[in-house]
Amino acid sequence: MRRRAFLGLTAAFLLLPRRLAQAFCNPALVELFGKGRALVQARGGRATPRLGSYFVQWFGHSSFLIQSGSETRVVTDPNLDVTPGIKADAVTVSNDHITHNNVGAVSGDPIILRGITLRQTWNPIRTTVKDIAIVNLPSQRGPAWGAVANSIFIYEMGSLCLAHLGNLGHLLTPEQEKVLNRVDVLMTPIDAMTNLGFEDVLRVIEQVKPPIVIPMHYDIERQAELFAGFAKARYPVRQIDGSRLELSRSALPASTQILILKHPRSPFSFE
Repeated sequence: MRRRAFLGLTAAFLLLPRRLAQAFCNPALVELFGKGRALVQARGGRATPRLGSYFVQWFGHSSFLIQSGSETRVVTDPNLDVTPGIKADAVTVSNDHITHNNVGAVSGDPIILRGITLRQTWNPIRTTVKDIAIVNLPSQRGPAWGAVANSIFIYEMGSLCLAHLGNLGHLLTPEQEKVLNRVDVLMTPIDAMTNLGFEDVLRVIEQVKPPIVIPMHYDIERQAELFAGFAKARYPVRQIDGSRLELSRSALPASTQILILKHPRSPFSFE
């Protein structure tokens, strides 16, 4: 029953009226919504706008600041350690756990985009915040949470497409894979406790095949060390000297690399 209900939600996403669809990273999805509306496409051959820098900055756990070239700012899953006063135009919340839902820490009167309802069911988001288009997909959390919903958020800015998996607790469905298979930057949980184990994390990475993977949803550096040791046999793993990663299409690697950002609260190193 749970699986049928979940697949029904995924199908409902694909059948949403096209007037609700603001942007998708995979141009092939235009066919699913008809050709009557020009959708923003991440890989449609457009030149990257000559603006300021695009970047993501990690604030620990699953919280990132995503900034576009025109300085539109979106905070994902603000956690309890996010310094109050971070200014943003929007906040996205993948699930209602206290470590993902500290929306009061974000200033600037942001739009709050909650991916699930108070009843723990999926809440569809189709919107643009200035020059960042934001959509979400229905998913579920790990087995320990039963059928509790999780929201996968997708952000498109300029010619770049980013996806935040939230607390994903399963391999991607064919429908989810179809939407995500042109993502440039994938933020994925690696704690291997309440979410996917390491092997399944790598299987999800293989499903998406993004140029950049950023591990998240861990609070102890040892978790990143263990994941790096497991993943390095299949993918190049690089430690980034800082918690901020500048982004541009020209700088994307030709094949998947795992980039481990420095934990914002303590020194980080591994071999």
